[in-house]
Amino acid sequence: MVTIASTVEDSTDPRIKQSFFIVEPNQKQLTQIADMLESGKLRTVVDSVFPLSQAPDVLAGKAARRGRGKLVIEIVE
Repeated sequence: MVTIASTVEDSTDPRIKQSFFIVEPNQKQLTQIADMLESGKLRTVVDSVFPLSQAPDVLAGKAARRGRGKLVIEIVE
C-alpha cells in the first residue's frame, strides 16, 4: 500500500525493481489514501501479523511467509 521508508531499492529481484519508487511524504496524498481506505475504495492484503518481539526476525526476512500481502508488526495487542 504505502511505504515511506524502505531498504528494497537495492534489490536484485526484478519484481521489486519494477514496483519500487521513491516518493516524498505528502500530507494531502496520505490523507486521500486514508480516506480511500476508510471508504473501502482501497484495500491492502495482509500476509501475516507478528508481535513486536519478533520484529527483528521479520525485518531481517527470517519470518515464514504464506502469501503475497504485507507483513504487519503488531505493537499493541
